[in-house]
Amino acid sequence: MNPRNLILITVALIGVVGVVFFTRSFLEDVTRQSQQVQAVTLSAPAARILVAAKELPVGTILTADHTIWQAWPEEGVNEAYFVDGQQKPKDLEGKVVRSPISLGEPMTKSSLVAQGERGFMAAVLSPGMRAATVKLSPVAGIGGFIFPGDRVDVILTHTIEVSRSEKYTAAETVFQNVRVLAVDQRSAAQGDKIQIAKTATLEVTPKMAEKVAMLENIGSLSLSLRSLANAGGDPLDANPDSPPISRTLTHTLGHEVSQFLPEMDAETSAGTIRISRGNQLTTIDTGNASKKDKNTLEIGDDQ
Repeated sequence: MNPRNLILITVALIGVVGVVFFTRSFLEDVTRQSQQVQAVTLSAPAARILVAAKELPVGTILTADHTIWQAWPEEGVNEAYFVDGQQKPKDLEGKVVRSPISLGEPMTKSSLVAQGERGFMAAVLSPGMRAATVKLSPVAGIGGFIFPGDRVDVILTHTIEVSRSEKYTAAETVFQNVRVLAVDQRSAAQGDKIQIAKTATLEVTPKMAEKVAMLENIGSLSLSLRSLANAGGDPLDANPDSPPISRTLTHTLGHEVSQFLPEMDAETSAGTIRISRGNQLTTIDTGNASKKDKNTLEIGDDQ
C-alpha cells in the first residue's frame, strides 16, 4: 500500500476516535448538568396554594369542590394567596366571589368577600336582581330547615273582604323558584346550623321587590321548599337556576279546605251593589255589568 494512503487512513481513524471521544464527553457533561438542575429543582422549597378548580363567576358561593391545592414556587407566593399551613380550604367555604376567577387561577383575598363584610350581599346577587326580606313565623320558615342557596315558593295567605259581613280566606302561590340569599342575618358562610328564622332574604326581580313591599300589608307570607331533584317532572326543578316566576299560578280558597267556610260566588259578586245598614246587607243587581267587570260598590251608613 502506498505510504501516503496509509498515513491518510491513520489520520482519519484518529479523527473518528477523537470525535467519538469528545461527543461522548459532551453528552456525559450535558446529562450531568441536567441531573444537577433536577436535583436543585427537587430540593428547592415549594409551597402549595389554593387555586380555582373550575371557572368561578361573580356571585359564586364557594364550597369544597371549588378549590384545589397547587404546588407553587416559594419565591412566587404572594401575601394575597391562601397558603397550605396558613389557611385551609374550609376557611373559604361560604365566601362569595367578588371578581371572576379562571380555572387554575390562584384564589386571592381581594377576589372574595365574606359574610359581614361590606359588599357581601351585593356580590351574592345575580346581575339585575334585587334582595328583598320577608318576615317569617316558625311555621312559615319550615321550622328552620330553609338555608341560603335553597329554592322556595312564596305563599300569600289573606282574607278577601267583599263586605263587612262577607269575608273569604284564600292562599295563593305568588312567587315560584325564588333563591334564598340569607336567613335572618345568616348566610351560607355560617354553616348549616338549624335555628328558627324570623326573616328570609330572597333574590327577586325589581318588579317582584315592589310586590314584596305590598304583600306583607295584604296578608301573611310563608315559604314552601322546592326539591333538588326533578322527580315530579317540573321544568323549574330540572333547571334550578332558571329565573323565578312572579305571577300567581295556583291558589286555594277557604271552602276547599273546610266545608264550614263560605264559598265565593264570582258570578254573584260581579256587577252588584251592596248596601250595608247596620247588620243588614242588601244586594242590588245592576244588570249592566259584564262578567269581566267584577267591581263591587259597597255603601254603608257612614257614606
